[in-house]
Formats: sequence, structure tokens, C-alpha cells
Amino acid sequence: MAARKIADAGRSVCLLERKQKVGIPVRCGEGIGLKGFALHVKLRPEWIKASITTVRLVSPSGYAAEFGNYDKNVDKSYVLDRELMDADLAKMAAEAGAVFLCNKPVVAIEKRGDGMYECATPDGRYSAQCVILAEGVESRLARQMGWNTALSPENVESCAFTRIDNAGIDQGTLALYFGNDVAPGGYAWVFPRGNNTANVGLGVLGSKSSGGKALMLLKQFLESNFPDAHVGEVHCGGVPVGKWLRPLARDGVMVAGDAACQVNALSGGGIANALHAGVLAGSAAVRAFNNGGFHPEYLKEYEKKWAGFFGRQQERSFALKKLVMEYTDTMLDQAILSLQKEDPGRMTTFKFALRT
Repeated sequence: MAARKIADAGRSVCLLERKQKVGIPVRCGEGIGLKGFALHVKLRPEWIKASITTVRLVSPSGYAAEFGNYDKNVDKSYVLDRELMDADLAKMAAEAGAVFLCNKPVVAIEKRGDGMYECATPDGRYSAQCVILAEGVESRLARQMGWNTALSPENVESCAFTRIDNAGIDQGTLALYFGNDVAPGGYAWVFPRGNNTANVGLGVLGSKSSGGKALMLLKQFLESNFPDAHVGEVHCGGVPVGKWLRPLARDGVMVAGDAACQVNALSGGGIANALHAGVLAGSAAVRAFNNGGFHPEYLKEYEKKWAGFFGRQQERSFALKKLVMEYTDTMLDQAILSLQKEDPGRMTTFKFALRT
């Protein structure tokens, strides 16, 4: 999104992708709410794998409460094909004029004496006055540039994820499972993907995790809920669930997406956040090159605009996450039992968190 924004403005931009093919492998539940997503990207029908009409919350003891998109004020939700969407977004950037290079992992970055930043890859070096780092939760390059990107155990989720094929999957329902025996400090999810398939995974809060725990719990969850399912390839990874990184811009470098912890701290969702961050970072870069020369002070507008919208939302999600961390299984049971009495068409995850 950043590269596309810069190219659309007629500026020279190179997009370096570390993978051989953008978007593969997918390490994402692929769920979105349309309101945040559609701020910058028009949802293409071919990206949609499933339309969500109902969200089911399942307590540690198996009590269930549902809410859904029955009301015009409730955000429409979908499960996307991230592999296709990511490839299309990269293509859009290239069509706008960005130089798009795959299989170009940046292994080091340094600022030269002339003020240019030099990005080293295994087979070449690329230089620019302005660099946007969107390298995921590991964010090694941001550390090289002076950011403290270390995540405390309570601010990262250890996740395990797979895709399954099972005839019993409700293709209109997104299901979330809670409890210390399911996913301590997090939750397990079942996101339908069409044709009897679904994304299934879980996240365990780092402070409640240990080596291999997420993978073990995923196996137990699948055996308990989908014993006859065909299970695909399993992927593991981390999701930042802390506060967003400050500052977002330093000299001529900006950080965006998971590298900047721009993720909903309560849900772990980050697609819309990342799209928005990319547009804001790209816009700030364009402004910094206006009026002749390069003026890095204009990059600060990126942080200001992020803080005023998605940043504020993320602060609320972080406060709610801290509250949820204290929930016991008994409290979760009671909360979901109380939600059974609510109008499902007007219930939201925010109201659920407040109710508990």
C-alpha cells in the first residue's frame, strides 16, 4: 500500500519482498470487518472466501452465545483469500509504477555518510533517502535502526494455525473458543473458508506459554472439535498484542504493520490496520519529497495521523486486553451465559468485553 501510494504520486519507489511469491505461506486467519478494510481498498468479489453472518462465542464449559450482522449498524465481515489479495495489491503497486522485486530479503540496513540508507540483500544493494520497514513481527531491521522492538511475554501471542476440510463446518459462522485449557490468555478460532474448509488456529499469551504449547493445544483442539477433519499444513508464528511502536518515524525511516505492533491487541487482527498504516506512511513519504529535496521532518505526520484514528482504537483494545488477561474460566462462563439473554443482532465483541 505504501509503494502504491508513492508510485501514484509519480515518485520513484522500489518494493523489496523477501518471499519468492508474495503472500505465501499465509499466516493469518484472513478475517476482516468491511468498515476498516474499505477505507483504502475496494473489496474484490474474487477475494471473498466466506461471508460471515454470525459470530459464536464458546465458553470454557461449552456455553455459547451468538451475535451477527443482522443489523445495519453492525460491520459486515468476511474471510478473504490473503494469497490472492496480497498478490493483487503487489500487482497494483507495480502497475502504478513501483519496481517490485521478489526473493529479495533485506539482511542489513545502514545509513551512509551522504544521508542515503543502504539496504543489503544476498545479491545486491539498494539505496534510498527514505525507507519504510514492513518486515513483520521479527522487525530485525527496525532494531538495527535504533528501535526497541522487544516484546514482553504479555504483549505477544504464540500462535499455531492450519486449514481443515470437514463437512460439519458452518460456512456462515465465525467461532471463537475461550478458556485456559483451550488457549490461555488468548482464544481458538474457526474461520470458514468455503467448500467445507476453514482456517483453524489459536493464540497463547507469551506469559502463559512454553515451548511447543500452542502447537500441542491446536492438536488437542482439532481432536476434540474436528476429529474426522482432513488437516493441512501447520504454521506457527507470533502476533504482537502490545501498544504500537513509538516513534513510527525516525530520521528517514518509518515502521509499519506488525513491525510497528499496529495490531488490535484484543483480537490480534491487523489487516485493516496494516493497509491504513501503509497509506499513511506512503503519503508522508510523498510529502517529505515535495518542494524540492527530502525533508524527513514531514514523516512525523504519519505518526500523528495514525495516533488520531487506528492508534486510538488500538489503545482501547490494549486496555481491554489487560482486563481480559485477568479473567478466570468461571468469569468467562458467566459472561457468555449472560450474553445468551442479549439481542444477538446488537451484540459486538466490544460489548462482550465490557459485559465481562
